[in-house]
Amino acid sequence: MSMASHFIQQQSSDCLRTKAAKAALDHVIDKLTPSSVIGIGTGATVEVFIKLLKSSGAEFSYCVSSSERSSKALREAGLPEIAIADCERVDFYIDGIDEGLSNGITVKGGGAALAREKVLATLALTFITIADSGRMVSELGKFPLPIEVLPAAQKAVSNALQSLGGTPALRQGCTTDNGNIILDVAGLNLSQPSQIEQQLNAIPGVVENGIFSHRKADFMAFSSDEGVHWLAR
Repeated sequence: MSMASHFIQQQSSDCLRTKAAKAALDHVIDKLTPSSVIGIGTGATVEVFIKLLKSSGAEFSYCVSSSERSSKALREAGLPEIAIADCERVDFYIDGIDEGLSNGITVKGGGAALAREKVLATLALTFITIADSGRMVSELGKFPLPIEVLPAAQKAVSNALQSLGGTPALRQGCTTDNGNIILDVAGLNLSQPSQIEQQLNAIPGVVENGIFSHRKADFMAFSSDEGVHWLAR
């Protein structure tokens, strides 16, 4: 790929992220109150949302972040934050996705923050996902499923995943904010996502997996060159 074509592709990606992030902000901004708590996911699209939230001048209580990466972005934007350990409720949770079905079931974990992300999504009264239209799929499993695992349990969990038909691969150079490892697992049958989400989390040593089926997205923004496709569940 030439430098010029890479630049054009980057511009296109930035534009799609901005469209999706703006759609989410437009949805919540009139609903914010001085006591509102905004949950912040992890990833490039969420970081665009943070910048838009700052520039909007919207009044709210504070943000709560799913990762050290997002906390850094919040500090740089000068937005107030409370630690996730001190958070009792979230009014709006905004996050990106790796894959999503139109019924609100998603797969996340590309940024290795899936465990804290699922905590915030579960606390949230409203869960909104933001992504480009390429992340909307008719069936899950095109990409390997991220699973956060205790380091001491890597071998035992890998064996259990293989017995389920999966092919786990250690994500190299990745330690989660919780001090754990990520196994990216190809080949799992995700046609019954709620069942497999529960089954995977029952494996000793698994901290959390990237299927969000018990806590579906309430709203999904998928951006394309033509605009934003907004789905409400």
